[in-house]
Amino acid sequence: MFKIVVSIVFIAFLVSGTISQADDFQPRPLEPAEAELADLVKQMYAAYDKYYTQAEKIKDKQERDKYFADHDPSTKYVSLLAEFERTHHGTHAGLMAVRKLIHLGGGGGAFENPRDIGRRTILPVLPDYGQTREFPEIIRYLDGGNFDPEIEVTLRKLSKDPQISEENRLYARFMLARLSLKFRRMQQNWKSRLKELQEGQATSYPGEKESLLHWQAMARSEEKLVQLEQEALQTLETLSTTSLKMRQPALTNIDDDWHIIVFDPEQTKTKPTLKDMAAGLLFKERHLQEGQPGPDLKLKLVSGKDWSLAEQRGKAVIIQFSFKGCGPCEAMYTDLRELKAKYEDKPSILNIMADEDRKDTLDAFTSGKLPWNVYWDDYRGPIATRWSVTGFPTVYIIGPDGRIAAKQLRGQDLEAKIVELVEE
Repeated sequence: MFKIVVSIVFIAFLVSGTISQADDFQPRPLEPAEAELADLVKQMYAAYDKYYTQAEKIKDKQERDKYFADHDPSTKYVSLLAEFERTHHGTHAGLMAVRKLIHLGGGGGAFENPRDIGRRTILPVLPDYGQTREFPEIIRYLDGGNFDPEIEVTLRKLSKDPQISEENRLYARFMLARLSLKFRRMQQNWKSRLKELQEGQATSYPGEKESLLHWQAMARSEEKLVQLEQEALQTLETLSTTSLKMRQPALTNIDDDWHIIVFDPEQTKTKPTLKDMAAGLLFKERHLQEGQPGPDLKLKLVSGKDWSLAEQRGKAVIIQFSFKGCGPCEAMYTDLRELKAKYEDKPSILNIMADEDRKDTLDAFTSGKLPWNVYWDDYRGPIATRWSVTGFPTVYIIGPDGRIAAKQLRGQDLEAKIVELVEE
């Protein structure tokens, strides 16, 4: 579980839909401070590699948990990144240090771990970067990781701060709405996970039960949840009808490891508008929840055949949003092949691919890598935007009755749900 801390952040960074590089893009040289930061981050990831390699050698769980707690590289590197930002405050290098601290804070783990504390510590400096074009890319990860009430407070301040550019204030409003709509599900997850632990399931990481109890003590009342949800939906309604042409900014790298990124104006022209993103999140909340009828979906597959969700009535349907090179997505392909072999066409499988190059999607189909229904949606395409897909893989399971039966299942949980649905 602890290995997820860095890998989740890295995966989210790659699949965010904002990172791209134009064919004719000419990166500028790294400034000395940027090169210094890139080296620091390389050292951090190298330390994490050694950390996990050593931990995997320890077979006793208690001993391994103690090793995790005593040797976490974030104890050292969060402080170094925070100090780097302080000494380079207001510069592009400083902004990149903020970005790394927020990424680390999105990794989860025990309550009040160093990564959470580092993220919280850096929140007060965000307004000083509020005029930068990269700002949305920095704050778009604030709703990830562990619950922290200070993040809601910060986003509210950013959405009203005159020091922030108008477009960045609007993006902060969007992020606040997205965060507010997560609270109910977050609290439900705390409750269900605590129940599993009380019934004897093993903890996923040291201090998990204690952490869940801390967060549950901060849970919002039903009245407050309803208030936040209504406020969020009203914000999304407003943003989805705005005349402002703001788009999700595209970023590209100027170092080989993507530790230093810069705004790419040309590629930004191809990205979704904030208006469309708000409409997608509204659509997701209103039409993509468990128990609701599956939305109307009609596609022209890369095979040339027409496919519609309505025509799958009577079958279980697995919809996976994926792209070439997405490790967790491709890890699911084996499970999907086994389900197809075991149950033939009783579960109808559809891959919606976010490859920038249609050829990559076509090759995956013609090579037999994806021997089922495959649709190319382009990079941050219309369906991913409409369904508010923010990470990959995103998985929906539609029941034979046409209603959404589950989301985000994998492995044994996915198979168990398909068995339940095909045997109905």
